[in-house]
This record gives sequence, C-alpha cells and structure tokens, in this order.
Amino acid sequence: MIRTRVVPLLVVAAWVGCDALFHIEVDGSSTSVIPAATPFETILGDLGFGDFVDMDITDASELQNQGVEPGDISVVEFEELSLEATDPSGSDLSFIDRIELWVEAPGLDRVRVASQTDFPPGQAAVELDLDDVDITEYVVSQSMTITADVTAVRPEDETTVEAYYAVDVGVTKQGCNNYLKNDE
Repeated sequence: MIRTRVVPLLVVAAWVGCDALFHIEVDGSSTSVIPAATPFETILGDLGFGDFVDMDITDASELQNQGVEPGDISVVEFEELSLEATDPSGSDLSFIDRIELWVEAPGLDRVRVASQTDFPPGQAAVELDLDDVDITEYVVSQSMTITADVTAVRPEDETTVEAYYAVDVGVTKQGCNNYLKNDE
C-alpha cells in the first residue's frame, strides 16, 4: 500500500518540478573579419557585424536531441555574449567604442539584448553587458536575427572577431515530458 502511494507522488513531484528544473543550454559562435583602415577612413557605424548571428534556436541539436519542440519553450534568456579578437595574434578590440546587440524577428519589435562601451587596449576578449530580456517570442518565430549597432574606427590590421553566445532555454512541463519519454 505504501509503495503505490510513493511512486505516484514521485512522478507528480517530478512532473510539477520539471518546469522549474529543466533547462537546456544552446551555444555557438559567429566570425566576422573587420577590414583594416585606409588612410582616409574615420568613424564607422557598421564594421561588418551587420547580421551578427542568424540563429534558429528551436532547430538547435541540443533541443532536438531532448525532444523539445517550439511549443515546449517557456523562457529563453542569454547567459553570455562575448567578443574576442582572434587574428592577428596580439590583436585587441580597442578599435570599438560602443556596441549594442539587438534581437529581431518578423512582426516583433526590435529589442536590445546586450551592450558594451569598455574595450581596453591589450584586451582581446570582452564580455558584453546583458539586458534582462526574455527572447522566447523571437526564438519561436519564423526566424530570429541578432544585429549589431557599432561605433568604432577600423583597426590598423585586418582583424578576425569571434562572437560567442550561450542561451538558457527553459522548457514547459510538456517539454519535460517529451524529454522523459526520449530518456527512457
């Protein structure tokens, strides 16, 4: 008698707790090559970051492997956005004065997700300051694009910049159930 009560209670506890406990991290990167400055160039508004990252988070293998579908997503937030000058060796990001990253999707307002104004000389990698934004509506839309507004001067040498992102995806109870079915 006690066994039959304990098992259903554990299943109910797991099902109720899924919403708060089940999160999947999706990460990736994008590379941009920033051309070197010519003698006549000054401040630029776009350094080649125009379409910073064209992501389809709902198509990410991390979610597909867990059986999660777009309707299973309850919250999506950036955990990390960073830039790193990777080439040439010894390069830094001090040519950037300001950067703002925005998320866009068809039929939705453009929303800022991160920014930074501190790019010290000699520092190759910089974490962006994240805005507290739930981007779920953007992620489950037809397509989502992250664009960058940049104020900078082109670097002395052609510079390769790697942009890294990590997104925390919280799933609904249905998503948790799908995960439990796939985990059997």
